[in-house]
Amino acid sequence: MANPLEKLLRAGEGRIIRRLNQVVKAVNALEEDISKLTDDELRNETVELRARFEKGETLDQLMPEAFAAVREAAKRTLGMRAYDVQIMGGAALHLGNIAEMKTGEGKTLVATFPAYLNAIAGKGVHVITVNDFLASYQAELMGRVY
Repeated sequence: MANPLEKLLRAGEGRIIRRLNQVVKAVNALEEDISKLTDDELRNETVELRARFEKGETLDQLMPEAFAAVREAAKRTLGMRAYDVQIMGGAALHLGNIAEMKTGEGKTLVATFPAYLNAIAGKGVHVITVNDFLASYQAELMGRVY
C-alpha cells in the first residue's frame, strides 16, 4: 500500500498520462503524411508553424505537428525514429513535468521535441546537460535535426 506522501506526489498522474497519450496518438496520425514531404517541404514546416503561432495558435496546439516534424527530421538525418515513449517524454517536458529516463533510453532525442516546439515562439531555448563532453556531442548530433 502506498504511503500518504507517495499518494500525494502521484496525484493527477493518470490525467497527465492520458494527456501524453493523446499527444502520441495525434503525432502518430500525422506520421504518414509528413513522411511524404520533401526535405524542403519538411524544412518549411518551421516557417508555417511560426506563422500559425504568430496568428494566435498556442504551442500546445502546434505540438503534434511540431513533434511529427521532429520525428521525421530525426529519422532522415540520424536514422533514429523516436518511440512513442520518447514523444511522451518530450510532451511531458513541454507541459512542465519531469520525465525520468534511464541511461540509454534516448533522453537526447527526447529533448529535441520540446526544444524545437518552444523555439517556434522565437524566444530561444536552452538545453542543459551534465558535462562538457555531452553538451558538445549532443549539440553536434541533434543540431542536424534542427
